[in-house]
Amino acid sequence: MAKAWTAILCALWAVTSLAQNLEIYVSDAGKLDQPPWQILKYDANGENPEVFINQNLAWPQDILFLESENTVLVSNLNTNRITRYHADTGEFMDNFITGIAQPTRMKIGADGLLYVLQWSGDGKVRRYQLDGTFVDNFTDVGVDRSIGFDWDTSGNLYVSSYGDESVRKFNSNGQDQGLFINSNLEGPTNIWFNEAGELLVTDWRGTSVKRFDANGNFLGDFITGLSEAEGVDFLPNGNILIGNGGTGAVKMYQADGTYIEDLVPSGFGGLIQPNAIVVRPLATGFVINAGLNDAWFNAATPGQGFFVTVFPNNQQIFLAWFTYDSERPDPSVQSNLGEPGHRWLTAFGSYSGDTANLNIEITKGGVFDSMTPMPAQENGGTIEIQFSDCENGLLTYDMPAIALSGSIPISRIALDNVALCEGMAAAR
Repeated sequence: MAKAWTAILCALWAVTSLAQNLEIYVSDAGKLDQPPWQILKYDANGENPEVFINQNLAWPQDILFLESENTVLVSNLNTNRITRYHADTGEFMDNFITGIAQPTRMKIGADGLLYVLQWSGDGKVRRYQLDGTFVDNFTDVGVDRSIGFDWDTSGNLYVSSYGDESVRKFNSNGQDQGLFINSNLEGPTNIWFNEAGELLVTDWRGTSVKRFDANGNFLGDFITGLSEAEGVDFLPNGNILIGNGGTGAVKMYQADGTYIEDLVPSGFGGLIQPNAIVVRPLATGFVINAGLNDAWFNAATPGQGFFVTVFPNNQQIFLAWFTYDSERPDPSVQSNLGEPGHRWLTAFGSYSGDTANLNIEITKGGVFDSMTPMPAQENGGTIEIQFSDCENGLLTYDMPAIALSGSIPISRIALDNVALCEGMAAAR
């Protein structure tokens, strides 16, 4: 009995902790091309609804927070605009981007640029700097009525077409690779890749989320019983939130697709037609900032360490790791430059709050200060860095290919930039 009560109390604590650390934002398309339109805000339990934004909206499509700027963007289908608001108050600031042919989904890519889909016009995926400056049309062909996109682990881009009932693939340079999926769909909206490399597709008219393998072959229904499904995001525990327009609700599922509950019940808070969902972690405690840019090391392992570079506008971190091989090379192994056991790795990824999640890149095949042969990169695993303050962090690595994993406490080699870091943290 004591163990049961302990489990219950732990579960209650976890729910309470979650409720304090995130908010859920839902775009409400109202009567689609007719108002009322609004952006609603709920707590982590789907409770305490409030209208966050209801001005300068015209069939809103997506929500994107730029945390470093403390702003939030909303794409509007009817006015060809992306509007900008204060991230805490929802107060209208300005028209961030204009002249887009009915913008739908927005995401920040690995290059730190803003990618925007177009429902009409030439249908090409546009890229912008995070100040709204146009960069280019990233894709070489358009996708009609595009409304969902994601990248695979190789950097290939996939875009869903609601009108053509398909998903098109582009390589990492935006060059068309043809249709990836052209059957078993009736009106695809959001798409995303799971950890197994399978593509999941919400089907607005098809009443389900459908599952496809890495080659685009249909594997079956992942979630059924939906109606006008649009808007997807994920809770920290892996649970999936999906907007269900047919009932004006937000449904919650386990990571394996098992239904849990309607987190936001039908019509709660005035919700009519959810079409975008964003889970926003709330900053509590230390938050990563550019004052962390420095050389870091573990005092217990001299002669090796890390360079950390934070890009606050993109919410991303680049890391260089200077270390040695996991075993000493044979004494007969020689090298022209450096020591035969020297190793260096790089890693890149996004951060939120005090934690960064990075993908390790192993570069190989090159020669000192030469363009040839051209080096190649391959995935080497993952790194998580959690900073406790401006002077200390914990780096956790996992390299499955060589069965190597562990954690390293890190600290700054020099303290010159600590004051800068603390000042940035206090200015939030």
